[in-house]
Amino acid sequence: MSLEITTKLTGTLLQVKLTGRLDAIEAPALEQELTAIPAGSQNIELDVSELSYIASAGLRSLLMAKRTADKQNVELVIKDPQQAIKEVFDITGFNKFLKIIYSEQEAEPLAAPQGFYPLRPVQRWLVDTHFHKANSTMMNVGALGKLDDSVDMERLAEAVNGVLNAHDVFRCRLVFHPDTGEICQRFDGSVKKIVVETLSEEAFAQRKLELEKPFQLIDRPLYRIYLMVTPSGKFIYEDFYHAIMDGTAICLLFWREMDMRYQGKKIRRQAGSYADYVLEEHRELQTGAEEGHDYWRQQLAGFDTQKHLPPMDRQDDGKWHESQVICEIQNIRHDFFRERGTNEHSFMLGAAMLAMAKVTGEKEVIMSWVHHARNSAKELRLMGLMLNQLPIRSTLREDMTAAQFLQSVEAKVQQGLSYARSLDAVYNEDLEGECASFILQKNTDAKAAFVLDGKPITIQDMPANKRSAAENVLDIALTALDDGSYTLTLTYDASRYSETMMQRYATAFDEMLLAMQAEDRCLAEILS
Repeated sequence: MSLEITTKLTGTLLQVKLTGRLDAIEAPALEQELTAIPAGSQNIELDVSELSYIASAGLRSLLMAKRTADKQNVELVIKDPQQAIKEVFDITGFNKFLKIIYSEQEAEPLAAPQGFYPLRPVQRWLVDTHFHKANSTMMNVGALGKLDDSVDMERLAEAVNGVLNAHDVFRCRLVFHPDTGEICQRFDGSVKKIVVETLSEEAFAQRKLELEKPFQLIDRPLYRIYLMVTPSGKFIYEDFYHAIMDGTAICLLFWREMDMRYQGKKIRRQAGSYADYVLEEHRELQTGAEEGHDYWRQQLAGFDTQKHLPPMDRQDDGKWHESQVICEIQNIRHDFFRERGTNEHSFMLGAAMLAMAKVTGEKEVIMSWVHHARNSAKELRLMGLMLNQLPIRSTLREDMTAAQFLQSVEAKVQQGLSYARSLDAVYNEDLEGECASFILQKNTDAKAAFVLDGKPITIQDMPANKRSAAENVLDIALTALDDGSYTLTLTYDASRYSETMMQRYATAFDEMLLAMQAEDRCLAEILS
């Protein structure tokens, strides 16, 4: 393939992209292009991500371009060289006088005082909760998976290390600030290289026991990854501390990027720095958000466990005890949302709230909606913890139709999202208290079918969460499955509720899903 040169001048930035081979025949054309620098240019960005070969003549053309740029006080950078091109630069010493950058390193990090970054509001909530139960595994978010026998373990190790080194969240360390004593975070920790281990069955059994231990939080890595080969097969264990990674980051970003790297596919330009995101959010919070703080205080004012949670049918002995009920949803499939164009998240949240009204007999519902909080294209690819819990308050009028109620829920969701940056008041003042939470999960269930290079990964074990992340009274999780169906998981405090009460709520939830499909039905009829 011959060399293709495309240029774009944006303000003072000249972007030049090379595609193909830079050999002796093509080098003069590039030299001519790069020595004719447009007037007013201050920076030249030479994108070589799709350059597959460079000859000595091509190196000479880069050298001449660098000299020309220096004479005109223009900065020339080489962007995203493939491994083969990078090796040529390293061997020839060109890496010593050419500035080489990679997409994930493009933006200069925002300055944080002495390298210390504040905890995000949701991080502080999780970390504070953990320190009350420091010997628990409640924040372990991981899984042990058995790999197909054909998996190349060394290639997998290279893929895993590539992901770890590409994202600054894996360099995150929780530390005490030397001046204030507050827990904060740094992003300058080392990333230990992952290697393949060969273990006996006895050593493998011992390793699995070690994986049940909680994370040591202060100035330690906040993830652990093992690649293991035993007489019974090949295994991968990945475990992340929840205050740095959420389900979307783990299942949709980490595993997907690991698979792409394993297959040798080109990785999309990285989204940027999680540290920068933390600092940007902190600066926004410091600019003043009293309107948002007042909004959340109003949403949660008067929360009452006797009104806004299912009736307690067990004697609360003050000793929280987790239990679960898992049910298959019968009355709706994902096809419904494709055919109607209805907002799936709002519809499911609305059904959860109506089910709460059904079992409580109340006409007011307060429930927290767990939102993935990735609102922009950049954030959709940002590795790290992005979850928010948005308290939603709704007063149910009996003359409301199902369609009107859904519209009101969607309006509340949008209003809540507009004040999401002010949720620090909710976490810092513990406004949510014992509020029930609802989450709709898509492809983030760790027991779902993971694949590597098209071959299934069988999830064999998950960390035993000895204590819930927040010891919530009731967590309502709806999981969308690949076959278009849904599974409802209720995680609840068994010192307050019996399984019978949870089954009652699950039945009401399924009934509401069916009832809301008739848009003109009144809430008085639905809740009767």
